Amino acid sequence: MAVERHLVSLTAEDGETHDALLEVDERAARARHRSTGRRTAVVHVHGIMGNFLVGTLRFLPAPIARAGFPILVCETRMGNVGQLFGDAIFDDALRDIAAAIRWLREQSYDQIILSGYSSGATLATRFAAVHHDPAVRGLLCLGNPWGLPQSLQRRAERYGARPKYRDLASHVRRAIGHDPNDADADRMFVIEQSRGPTQQPHDSEVYTYRTWWTSRGPNATEAMAFRQIGQVWAPILLVQGTADEIVDPEEAWALADVASKAGNPDVQVVPIPGAKHSFKDREIPTLEAAIRWLRDHG
Repeated sequence: MAVERHLVSLTAEDGETHDALLEVDERAARARHRSTGRRTAVVHVHGIMGNFLVGTLRFLPAPIARAGFPILVCETRMGNVGQLFGDAIFDDALRDIAAAIRWLREQSYDQIILSGYSSGATLATRFAAVHHDPAVRGLLCLGNPWGLPQSLQRRAERYGARPKYRDLASHVRRAIGHDPNDADADRMFVIEQSRGPTQQPHDSEVYTYRTWWTSRGPNATEAMAFRQIGQVWAPILLVQGTADEIVDPEEAWALADVASKAGNPDVQVVPIPGAKHSFKDREIPTLEAAIRWLRDHG
């Protein structure tokens, strides 16, 4: 039986509605249920682009479904144009993950693995840190930054971004730092050369003052995985490319160290040799690492 795909609409507790894509191999899921007695599903949170074309590791869901783990790839308010039009408030997006978990529980899945890629991994980490839902049995992170503000600042310094991170932080703080609901909070701006060395659009990022301040600003502790991962009680897997151009590969081991020192007894790091941030051309070892861990923990 082939992997089936179902488009699902999820409504968060504040009324925000987003699409999600459920990928499931019913035969594999039933076989796993018979062998383990558990009905485990995965909630996967995209990266910053947040649609079904980019930012969500398109190679990931189908093989995981074929391994017996239905996977719900959920959209959140952090994706697509959210950071342009003011909806991408980091902690508000936790409601979107909660809606995904609630929907899966309504479908009789009794155990949930949280999975996230890039900024989605940071969001999943924050959720696991503040929502100690007994149904959440693990946290799978792919390319998780040490912290979104720190990652942006490091890239900005590396590529000579304009404006500079500290100048931008000072400017936004003066404009709205004491009131994220200020009328100026929805002003849009561009950071050139924040993701690469050129002034081309693919090397730039666009935010509003509010979305930048709440996810990339110096006080955005909710978006700093190193501030959150020590409160995660569930088992953790950090999959990290050794040639990642967005996240310093050493950050995975640093995050694992924080979690372990906080008392989590089950924290693993799997490096993927030669993999860049998108894991392109390293899909097979990335999948092998994820599925092996899921079978042990799901």
